[in-house]
Parts: sequence; structure tokens; C-alpha cells
Amino acid sequence: MQLTSAAVYRIGTEVGFGPSSSGISLLANGWSAPDPGGFTWSAAPDACLRFSIATPTRDMVGRLDVMPFVVAGTVVEQRMEIYFNHVRVGYAELQAGRQSVAFALPRELFIMRTASLLLHIPGAVSPQQLGLSDDQRRLGVALWSLQIAAAS
Repeated sequence: MQLTSAAVYRIGTEVGFGPSSSGISLLANGWSAPDPGGFTWSAAPDACLRFSIATPTRDMVGRLDVMPFVVAGTVVEQRMEIYFNHVRVGYAELQAGRQSVAFALPRELFIMRTASLLLHIPGAVSPQQLGLSDDQRRLGVALWSLQIAAAS
């Protein structure tokens, strides 16, 4: 999916990534079409969200609700690096199951009205490569939701 202009994200709002969810407008490159299950798969080692966001007056915290693409005995985890406006802000080693990943966002990172949130998943692999199906997408994580809110 390619984004032509940055969608607006309102601080504090939890956005979803299912077929009719508001978060779809934030998806830039590296994503599949939304899944009827209420999520969107990353389809490349680098998956980016792009959006306009107000400049906060204090530090923020981001939270992603994700599930890694794992296959018992073959792909046991996915490593995910999180970059906000080109600065690494988080890292997670994700094993089977849906989970929440939180990361700190210092207010100094909100230097432009348009933000990019990049998920780098070097172990993304296609089911076809593993002999599981004809699916050629390089799956890394299924994304259910994103929220950016004031740090407590």
C-alpha cells in the first residue's frame, strides 16, 4: 500500500488496522491488504507508517499490538526494531502469540509535522519459502493497533 499524503493521527487515540479501521490510512510501504481478522500483515522486512501529528509538550509513549509470524520448529521468533523519525526507539524479540510492545518517544523526536514509524523485521519470511503455501509475502508481524499517548 502506498500513501499519497500523510493522514492525521490524534495523540491518545488507539487506531486499529482491520479492513474498515481508521489506521489503514497510516500505512505507507511494506504492508499487505488488511485481513478480515482485524489486522494487517507486514509484507517486507521494512514496514512503515506515516502520519501527521501535533508536536507534544511532553514525552510520549507508543504502543503496538502485534503478533509475529512464527512457525513451530522453523521460525521460533521475530526480532523487531522500531524507528520513529529515523531514530531507534524500541526493540522486541517476539515469540508466538499476540502481544503489546511499548516504546518511549521523547518529545524532541517530534521535530516535523509528518512522522514516520518504521518496523524493521529482518527475519520476515514468506510461507512459500518455507514450503507452507503459495503466499509470497515476507511476513513479519500482524499489526492490530497503534497508540501514542503522554508518558506517565
